[in-house]
Amino acid sequence: MQAENPVQPLWLPPKVEIAGVDAGQWGNVAKLLLAAHASDNDLGRGVDAFVPENSSAVVGIFQDGTLWASLVVTADGSGSLSSVRTLDPGDLGSSGDLASVSSEAVAWVHAHHGPCSLGLFFDRPHAEAFLDASDKAAAIRAASTAGGLILSPVPPALARALA
Repeated sequence: MQAENPVQPLWLPPKVEIAGVDAGQWGNVAKLLLAAHASDNDLGRGVDAFVPENSSAVVGIFQDGTLWASLVVTADGSGSLSSVRTLDPGDLGSSGDLASVSSEAVAWVHAHHGPCSLGLFFDRPHAEAFLDASDKAAAIRAASTAGGLILSPVPPALARALA
């Protein structure tokens, strides 16, 4: 189902394809971004920095043992953001532990959108802390230490940024 006004709050350029959007997942992404006061084109800059050309990334947020929000983004041959969608909870077991659902989500992205170069999965409190943090690397480390993060696969640029 296509969400209403899909460009906000992601500040997507008009050329970005938006397809395969689950309204519930999209709405929850919007809630997170609006609450965090995300700035213009944070998503595009993240894709440019950490998603290699001709690959995809998946971000998932878990709450109460279920996949609460998700985004699948694809970078084109120039490395720019070309498409955005959400995971369809019906396509994978959207409940279970963070590790098993994140693994299934990455496999789904590989099967349906080519190489998945980045998988970033948070529990909701750590996702909120990450979005609010001025030091994103420190927020990722804190989430990992607390068991509220699965980061796999990790593209080389992100591995260097976190080192």
